[in-house]
Amino acid sequence: MAYRNLVDLHIHSDNSKDAEHSVTLICEKAVERGLRAIGITDHCECLQYDEMNYAVTCRQSAFETRKARAVFNGQLVISSGLELGCPVRNLKAVNDVKKNNFDFLLASCHQIKRRKRSLSHFDYRKAVNSPELIFKRYLDDIIETVEWNGFDVLAHLTYPLRYFPAEKMIDFDPLMFKDEFMYIFKTLASNGKALEINTAGGIYVTATLQGSTHPNLELLKMFREVGGEYITVGSDAHSAYRVGNGIENALDMAAEAGFKYVTIYQNGTPVPVTIE
Repeated sequence: MAYRNLVDLHIHSDNSKDAEHSVTLICEKAVERGLRAIGITDHCECLQYDEMNYAVTCRQSAFETRKARAVFNGQLVISSGLELGCPVRNLKAVNDVKKNNFDFLLASCHQIKRRKRSLSHFDYRKAVNSPELIFKRYLDDIIETVEWNGFDVLAHLTYPLRYFPAEKMIDFDPLMFKDEFMYIFKTLASNGKALEINTAGGIYVTATLQGSTHPNLELLKMFREVGGEYITVGSDAHSAYRVGNGIENALDMAAEAGFKYVTIYQNGTPVPVTIE
């Protein structure tokens, strides 16, 4: 289906150390691809806040995003956001970056407690890194995050599925943790928080076995069934040339799950955008 209201609320500029292009080029490509609204959501890994000098890069991201908003006024709605990694483990960092007055905050978990490395760098052939164990610890961190409630959008739920080896997935079903998912969704819904449909899964070999989005359609329907109102869609692009990738598929999923609109944010306020 062709959609008029294409939005992408999860994009990284070169203010993220693993991304490639400027905010300006991202906006240019978004306009070329017919997007109506985007969100720049550069990384802030709270556990490495001082070590990686995130105070500076977050401030620069906010400045460049607001500058682009003036340049592209009338062509593109641009929200300034930030992706907070493991925020509950460094609330001092969170309070510091909030001084930049971002329009919205994503919350994510790329690491789990007592492990210093990113989930993307684990050797999942080792028994200590079994999918069941890692996924359970990941969900425990997500539960702690949603209970904290100091964010607007929960990003790429089921993130570890991007990295589990295919041979380890044969006997692994994420829905063995249905109770945890239900608790997460009910907490998000009761607090008026959004769940993101993240479309980056398709670029990871293992994730394609679980579907190209995080979360998948089945989990999205569960969120809707417990009263979830707000969802966002995001490509998780780390390149200007991937902006908007998979958004149509995400909107298809949202509609199938029963949502009538997706959400963008302005000054911390959710703004509905009709799925049409």
